[in-house]
Amino acid sequence: MRKVRLAPLLLILAAPAFSGPFLYVSNERAGTVTVIDTATEKPVETLRVGARPRGIHVGPDGKTVYVALSDTAREARSTADSIVAIDAVRRKAVARFDGGSDPEQFAVSRDGARLFVANEDAGTASVTDLATRKVIATLVVGIEPEGVAISPDGRWVYVTAETSNTVSVIDTRKNEVVASFLVDSRPRAAAFSPDGTRAYVTAEIGGSLSVVDVARHQVIRTIDLPGSRPVGVVVAPDGKLVWVANGHGHSVAVVDPVQGKVVATIPVGKRPWGIVMTHDGRKVYTANGVSGDVSVIDTASRKVVATIPAGAGAWGVALGR
Repeated sequence: MRKVRLAPLLLILAAPAFSGPFLYVSNERAGTVTVIDTATEKPVETLRVGARPRGIHVGPDGKTVYVALSDTAREARSTADSIVAIDAVRRKAVARFDGGSDPEQFAVSRDGARLFVANEDAGTASVTDLATRKVIATLVVGIEPEGVAISPDGRWVYVTAETSNTVSVIDTRKNEVVASFLVDSRPRAAAFSPDGTRAYVTAEIGGSLSVVDVARHQVIRTIDLPGSRPVGVVVAPDGKLVWVANGHGHSVAVVDPVQGKVVATIPVGKRPWGIVMTHDGRKVYTANGVSGDVSVIDTASRKVVATIPAGAGAWGVALGR
């Protein structure tokens, strides 16, 4: 009798049910991070991190997920105020970094050596050295700093300040604030174009998107987003469209920055805050704070194709490699 080789079949059956890349969602009220497999659009794990997790980003090597934690007692600094590093493979916290007072949003330097962190209560931005785990610079920025974005070349960091309606510009070579400019009322987030020539800043109360000439650090156009309260923002890989999470508008606006207008409005979950796009530009994910879930948008059809449960107060969203 001829023997049948079963090994290849056994290997297939033994393969994990999920393959990634993985999406990471910070849940502010739940004190957790939800891990979602983007191949199946289903959650695969919930990580308890405590405090108030908000800003969340994946490091440039794709191996570490950084989460900003703040004390639940607002206006008071404690040991809970920190940036936690999660091993993306083992899915466990492996380090804790000083992120200054009440860290909310942050950016990871392109070489993975430093964090640039907005300290909302203090009106400062902290620069944290990841090797020493210490703050090496504390810079005065606007009032209630929130959004943080780093340019593609790693030279500039923009920090939005929602009360002073300003954007502070940090030169990463000097770790100094070298410029500041006004935008519309209550700026929340910023994002750079892939070529680094433009930046886009959302204004929640102003209901608008500012287009910034990065060479001059100057607003060159303000685009109205009717019926929106814009928060998160992401730019398509080809730089042609800007996608904005509309917060209280419960939708995502698709903006053509050259024409200076909204070309589509897509209903999503309740109060989308964080937003991220896949590396190939085919899908957009929003973290919806009130409904506690994630909306998945197909960018070709501009329709929601899935809704994924996350946690209470889903706030930020980051995509792994």
